[in-house]
Amino acid sequence: MSWRAQGFRAWLLQRLTAVYMAFFLVWLLTYLALYPPANFEAWQAVAGSVVGLMTFSLFFIALLLHSWVGVRDIVIDYVHYAAARLIVLNLLMLFLISMSVWITYILLSLVEL
Repeated sequence: MSWRAQGFRAWLLQRLTAVYMAFFLVWLLTYLALYPPANFEAWQAVAGSVVGLMTFSLFFIALLLHSWVGVRDIVIDYVHYAAARLIVLNLLMLFLISMSVWITYILLSLVEL
């Protein structure tokens, strides 16, 4: 398979983000089963640590990229008019950017300064 093949990068990105999200969810569920946080402060300590912040940030980046590739492919396949496709893709991009801002705000609010 060629690196320059049309759609290969999107396919590879979709698979890599899926693998990371699967490993993250297994790790998170195992961690929560073994060390359940007793209250919000304990949960904040886990998610606000450097490792927690990095893993959660990578998870949400992977989730947003995964959803962009998946929904973009669906829109390209099923929305046949170019103007409608452009509008839908721009609305999707605006939505995902707003979600990334919101997620960044939440993750940074967990960090103790």
